[in-house]
Amino acid sequence: MKTTTLILTLTFTLSGIAAYAAQSESVGTVNITVLDENGALVPDAPVYIYGEHKTKFVGGKDIPGTTTLAMPAGSYRISSALVKKTGDYMDRFSSHEAHIEVIPGDNTVVVLTLRAIDSPGMGLDSADLRNMGVPTDIARALN
Repeated sequence: MKTTTLILTLTFTLSGIAAYAAQSESVGTVNITVLDENGALVPDAPVYIYGEHKTKFVGGKDIPGTTTLAMPAGSYRISSALVKKTGDYMDRFSSHEAHIEVIPGDNTVVVLTLRAIDSPGMGLDSADLRNMGVPTDIARALN
């Protein structure tokens, strides 16, 4: 009876270790850092993570400038974008899109730099937009 109990205990223990090892082998880590144009960390920057072909949104997260995530092995696209209100104006920032491959047991480092993007109004002021028939509230929001 003691031998049977010992064998069962040993079998369950080894099975658990093997299952844990197999699970951790299919996961890698991704260290993501978001910087501004001057190289300073951007606190609470939203990060967007998609599958390689943008057919699946994997997740998004506000990060405190830098973070490390455990992710399943695979191909991903990672980017960041931010809108800041300064007085009556909206400042828009966007990073490049990083294409990465998460390899099991490995760490991938991604540094995203937010750069100012042009206003969607294409350089037209709110008066020009209103003359074109754009409602006043939308013309103001675009500038």
